[in-house]
Amino acid sequence: MKEKLIQILNDKKVEEIVSIDLRNQSSIFDFFIIGTVSSNKQVYAIYDEIKKSGIDIHHIEETQDGSWTLIDCYDVVIHLFTEDKRKEYDLESLWEKAIKHRESNES
Repeated sequence: MKEKLIQILNDKKVEEIVSIDLRNQSSIFDFFIIGTVSSNKQVYAIYDEIKKSGIDIHHIEETQDGSWTLIDCYDVVIHLFTEDKRKEYDLESLWEKAIKHRESNES
């Protein structure tokens, strides 16, 4: 499923797509996919394409201004940010630090 979602994001021109493997970090989901979008129109096109692909969507959340949209596909959670919000929240670094911290505590 992750690969199909990444393909959809690529097809819809999402920029800087990153997949973070969280299978050893979370019992709730397996992967985060993070990408940068330019508009709500692009987000809606992505949502429609995911629905057409047959992938189940649990729910969607978005900020009021549309700068961050979360698409929960059960095992995979997609975070779509505008460029500014992606830099502000920096989820990649946050999870990278959490993973490294857990690995060092397990040693």
